[in-house]
Amino acid sequence: MQKDSNEKIKNFNRGRYAKTLKIKYKLMREDKYKFLRATTHLFYEDIPAGSFLFDSPCAWICGDLHLENLGSFKADNRVTYFNVNDFDECLLAPCLLDTYRLITSVLVSASNFKLTTASAEELCRVYIDTYFRTLQQGYISTLEKETARGVIKKFLKNVSRRTRKDFLKAHTYKKDDGYKITIDETHTLPVKSSKKKEIITHVNKWAKQKSNPGFYEVHDVVFRIAGTSSLGLERYVLLVEGWGPPNGAFLLDLKECAPSCAAQYIPVKQPLWRDEAERLVEVQKRILSCPPALLADIHLEQKSFILKELQPLADRINYTIFNGKVNKLKNMLEDMAEISAWDNLRTSGRQGSDIADEFINYAITSSSAKKQLLKTAFDYSNTIDLYHKSYCKAYDKGYFQL
Repeated sequence: MQKDSNEKIKNFNRGRYAKTLKIKYKLMREDKYKFLRATTHLFYEDIPAGSFLFDSPCAWICGDLHLENLGSFKADNRVTYFNVNDFDECLLAPCLLDTYRLITSVLVSASNFKLTTASAEELCRVYIDTYFRTLQQGYISTLEKETARGVIKKFLKNVSRRTRKDFLKAHTYKKDDGYKITIDETHTLPVKSSKKKEIITHVNKWAKQKSNPGFYEVHDVVFRIAGTSSLGLERYVLLVEGWGPPNGAFLLDLKECAPSCAAQYIPVKQPLWRDEAERLVEVQKRILSCPPALLADIHLEQKSFILKELQPLADRINYTIFNGKVNKLKNMLEDMAEISAWDNLRTSGRQGSDIADEFINYAITSSSAKKQLLKTAFDYSNTIDLYHKSYCKAYDKGYFQL
């Protein structure tokens, strides 16, 4: 089984950009949590065809919900929200799949956060109970600075103090021919001039369709290193005119969109999207109360990309600061569970998703599912442990060398 998992990992990542794929493989070697984040394809393939998870109502889901896929983002209305902020695997699917992946991530990352197994299981129960209770209530809300509490409230206050101008100054510099994006070889890499020209040409062509095409005039392009699962795909940072450089300029994130690796394992018919970028844009608009700033889809040659305002990497909670502080983590998991339920309810009745009454009724009558969730996630966390041990051996022997 473990040998087979290594082959599947290699096959899944075949053809990706070698320089950042090496980083991905190295991160996967570091710990089980990063390994889990990078192997969503194994996660879905391993769910049995007749699983109780597939009996839950259908919603538009993140598809890869783990602890670090919830964080802050600045929306089009310039308000900072706390919600899901990565949608690479999003699709129409039974709602419990996101819950299952989230609590699995808690169990797998327990040692990182200095949690005992018992404490990690307690946190999972908190999440499960809060999620079902919120679904049963059937009401929708949002989590922003004014409505948050505890760690998330403090986090959002700190994030809201950051300005776009300060962020811009930290990541750009003045050169004779204008402003450029800083290349640090950790988060950014240089782009060949031919590729840079290609990107600028396509973005300019796309921008002509917008009401203010001058806003998107590109001044510089660099390759971006970010995330875990998506490493190896094309991803860039664009410095655009905005309201005029230096401080009126904007940094944009341009990310290649691959098909959701969950789709082939989910027994739910998906819409015929124009491309993968349209899927990401439309599902985000359905799940979130307000979409991220400057969200759009764009084509480069034969690939589709999602474009949005670049968000600082720091705008994700560093969970290691809790160091076993279970009570503070409980509050976090309660808030995350409410967000998950609100997101499910917000997407109800859209292009195949179930209506709110179905979610409410399911929450009332699903006591057996609540009991099965934790055991199933615990069992799979043990599977991840076996996969990771096998992966580490193979990695150390050079099996994943590029």
